[in-house]
Amino acid sequence: MVYRPRPRRVALLGARVQLANTIADLVDVSRTGVLIGASYELRVGSEWPLVLELPAAAPVRVAGRVERCERANVSLPDGAVVQNQYLLAFTFVDLSPEAAAVLAQVCGSTAAETGEPTG
Repeated sequence: MVYRPRPRRVALLGARVQLANTIADLVDVSRTGVLIGASYELRVGSEWPLVLELPAAAPVRVAGRVERCERANVSLPDGAVVQNQYLLAFTFVDLSPEAAAVLAQVCGSTAAETGEPTG
């Protein structure tokens, strides 16, 4: 089995996601996907346009595929807990170079993620 390190996830205060015609809370984001808290569930495998509203960055338009949807109390980066929500895990689909650059800047990267030697 090939080991692939999990991309670094970052929780950002004040970050939100536009999903369909609603605003959802961004729990954390990585270069490959986003975890959000929403008041409704979505079908796993469905694809949705998302607009990431990240601090100190222009809005980032991406497409995301729902990888996981589970009912949960959602803990936000500011410490608030929103009850009776759904955690929706999205994997980004066909990121534009511009979106990938913003995500790399916001999330950073490690040598293991980029394939660079660590020693």
